[in-house]
Amino acid sequence: MKYSYKVKEQGSDKEEMMEAMSWKKFLKSFKLKYPKFTGSINYVNKKNRNITRSFRNGKENTYGDNQYDFV
Repeated sequence: MKYSYKVKEQGSDKEEMMEAMSWKKFLKSFKLKYPKFTGSINYVNKKNRNITRSFRNGKENTYGDNQYDFV
């Protein structure tokens, strides 16, 4: 696989490593497995930048001051 993703659920200390060929393919399979996920996903993109995406109740939290309040 091309990319590895670190999945961290809110309120828990364990991190799960998952792999996929792209973000879109990962997200599609991830939402089927965890439809109401709350937490963060970290990965390194093709330009070697660390990306953190946060989710609340299965939807990506992309706006507001409290975007990473639970990370």
